[in-house]
Amino acid sequence: MARSMSLRPGFSLLVVFALLLGLAGLASDARAQAYKYKDERGHVHFTENLYDIPARYRSQVETRDMPVHVPAAGSPEAASAPPAEGSVAASFQQHLQDETGQSFTPKQQEALNGWMKRWIWPIGVTVVLNMVISLGLVIHAFTQGHVGWGLANFFLGVTAPVYLMMHVEQSALTRVGLLALYLSPIVVVIVAAMQLAGALA
Repeated sequence: MARSMSLRPGFSLLVVFALLLGLAGLASDARAQAYKYKDERGHVHFTENLYDIPARYRSQVETRDMPVHVPAAGSPEAASAPPAEGSVAASFQQHLQDETGQSFTPKQQEALNGWMKRWIWPIGVTVVLNMVISLGLVIHAFTQGHVGWGLANFFLGVTAPVYLMMHVEQSALTRVGLLALYLSPIVVVIVAAMQLAGALA
């Protein structure tokens, strides 16, 4: 069982490396967008935030790239600075702004930056653990001749906890521990989402 449940170190490192590449965008240097539009009186306006533009003018907006000033790490300016354009953090923030339909105040931006620094690693690590355990259960199912379970675990995922408790030949304590690790991303995401809602309130 131990042999079938363990993954090759090379594969595990590859998964972690891929996750780190995605998270590296948090500190990547990029270019910001400047938006230009003309109001009904013919006055030209510039802004860095698309949500500052009245909806009736958004169809005629022109965009321009401009260099981003990256504040020094740990400085007060860095705490309230938005994440670099094109990074994972920027995509996440853009999604939040799309959902709420408004831009963040400097205080909210600082709270969001702190939240991302606090939660990005717990979420990433628990997701990697979930993937490793999931793949281990798929491999275990196929090596034990449970082809149907293996296919269900691979394509559905929701069958994995049932398979873990019914077919893995380990002590009940080990199975419960693996189940807790498998479900840990759900718990971490729920707690993180509650903290995020409080931070942005």
